[in-house]
Parts: sequence; C-alpha cells; structure tokens
Amino acid sequence: MSHQQQEPKAVPSSDLNAQQEALLWGVADVGFFILLVLISAAFRSDTSSFPGPGWLTAPIIGWVIGNALAFAVRPRKITTPSYVVVAVGLVIVAVCSVIFNGDSVDWGRAVAALVIGVGTGILFLRAWAAHQAARH
Repeated sequence: MSHQQQEPKAVPSSDLNAQQEALLWGVADVGFFILLVLISAAFRSDTSSFPGPGWLTAPIIGWVIGNALAFAVRPRKITTPSYVVVAVGLVIVAVCSVIFNGDSVDWGRAVAALVIGVGTGILFLRAWAAHQAARH
C-alpha cells in the first residue's frame, strides 16, 4: 500500500489545489491574451508608434514583459486571494480603455496586456511553486 500525499493549496483561501490552480491560471493567461488580441484586431487604430501592426505588436510586447515581471517577483510570498488579484487586474484593464484614447490606443493595449501577464503570471507561478514544493 502506498500512501499518497494530498496536493497542497497555493493559498489557504483557494478551493482548488495547487495543481488545479496552476492549470487554471496558465489557461487564463493565454486565454485573456488571445481575447485581447482578437479585440485589438476588431478595433484597429489608424496610427501606432509600435513596429508592424500595432494592434498585434502592442499586446505581444506588453504580455511578454508582464510575464517576465511575474517571474521577477516572488509569487510564493504573495498570499492575496486570487479573486482580489483578478478583480484589481480587471479594473486596471478597463481603465486602460478609458485613459488611452486617440493616438495612444496601442499603448493602452500594451499596458492592458502587461497587467494580464503580471496578474495571471503571478497566480500561475505561485500555484506552480506550491505544486513543485509538494512533489519534492
């Protein structure tokens, strides 16, 4: 008979175990990014200070930098409930569409993608670290 250790939670307030939460936030990170790119493609701006098609490059640059920043912080130390991180991120993304108008629409898309990358990246990495700690 083998004794199986129960998968820990990434944070005590979560209903999911660390592996489930890592999967959720990994899929959400990519899904939110794809949704932002699709919205950007549907509502293209006439001018852009980004190279290539701004509707595409602005979200890509923001998302890559956001995920890199998520790796730079220590997500395991962040014990804020996931729904709070998502709520704050949603408000910031919504504010980006209000603040960045006219010629700076692509900058707003880049900032929104940065927030998506940082928020979901931190949540994914926090859950992944808890999962990996349980395995070793």
